[in-house]
Amino acid sequence: MQGAWFFLLCVVSIQGQSPLQIKETELQALKQREQVINAEIEGLKMEQCMELLQKPGFPTSSKPYQTIHHSAYVIGFDCEFKMAAWTFHILTPDVTFGNVSRSNDFRTDSLASCGDADEKDYFLRKQNADGTVSYEGFGFDRGHLVPSADFKWSPIGLSETYFYSNMSPQRPQFNRESWAELEGLVRKIVEAEKKPLYVLTAPVLRGELKTIERSANRLKIPDYHYKIIADISAENPRGMAFLMPNRKCESRLSHYVVTIDSIEKLTGLDFFPNIGDSIEQRIESASNFSAWDTQSNANDVEPLNALALPKGYFNTEQARSKMGTSCTIVGKVVSAKYSVKSEATFINLDQSFPKQIFSVLIWKDGRRNFSYKPEDALLGKYIAVKGKVDSDKNGIPCITVERQEQIEIFEEDLSQD
Repeated sequence: MQGAWFFLLCVVSIQGQSPLQIKETELQALKQREQVINAEIEGLKMEQCMELLQKPGFPTSSKPYQTIHHSAYVIGFDCEFKMAAWTFHILTPDVTFGNVSRSNDFRTDSLASCGDADEKDYFLRKQNADGTVSYEGFGFDRGHLVPSADFKWSPIGLSETYFYSNMSPQRPQFNRESWAELEGLVRKIVEAEKKPLYVLTAPVLRGELKTIERSANRLKIPDYHYKIIADISAENPRGMAFLMPNRKCESRLSHYVVTIDSIEKLTGLDFFPNIGDSIEQRIESASNFSAWDTQSNANDVEPLNALALPKGYFNTEQARSKMGTSCTIVGKVVSAKYSVKSEATFINLDQSFPKQIFSVLIWKDGRRNFSYKPEDALLGKYIAVKGKVDSDKNGIPCITVERQEQIEIFEEDLSQD
């Protein structure tokens, strides 16, 4: 038997590859060819992005900035601050299917002719005697302007977002929370609408800015950052801007919506200089968050004006800052659901799932203390809920109601006050 196998192997060896080996070789060649084609497609897509950026024109200003062209985005670099005064890129629907991971290859931008920032502006790296490396930070994140996740479809494009020319000093709670939430919102809009958006992002490099004292280049700390999104398609041109303070932001993103015109006045930049005046005026004067909101519910409302509420009453937006304390939260019941399984009622004020900002929980034992069905009687009404503000399993502020007296019902529309 062993002789027979040896004979077979000899025959295969003499005749060359086996049928299996031939197919495996063919498959490997196809995979290599696929990699080449994918790289060519990636290059063509980046070329297309750069062509599209030319259409509305790069921002202009009386102050000179160095225009830096990367593979799929452009920077207006301010040599005085060693930061971008503006960044400009196209966010395409390709982001929906991209799976390229963070590269974290932070590096200086050799195209910044006047010198770029580097890691010594953000932290110190120390080589320890045992071979390990320790880091001493200066209290700021290297905050992306053009988000790396916007280029999940391109290894080259994603890697190029890690140039220090695309960074600004951002406080950790801002960079990792509200700023990241805003970046995610813009991607959700593109994923939902399946059409590209123009995106401009940068710090506001105006005013008396503080300095990172230990920074090698003595980088300034921006007080604000802006992000502008625009759809300049002929059928429905629209735009929106966000101006956010460089700190922990307690309010929802809609609170930071402003007009593009206001960002132009603040920065001295002129955005979209090549598009027609009528379209430009329409885009730059708009500040309608709901027109872009892909998760809005027709019943959702804005939180009540906190300044108009009586002393001791707080709106749903303020509820997060009251977590752990007892107070009274006021808002409109926009959704109410009774669970047959748990025999509990779940209520959202002002904003419904999945964007809820404050919830009311009435468990089975609590429902027994009501003379009415909360999910029916309260829906569409403004109510004031008194109790301790905790958080639900998703971290959303909530109050657990155990008796009917904790809820005050308003028959009038408080939003009109």
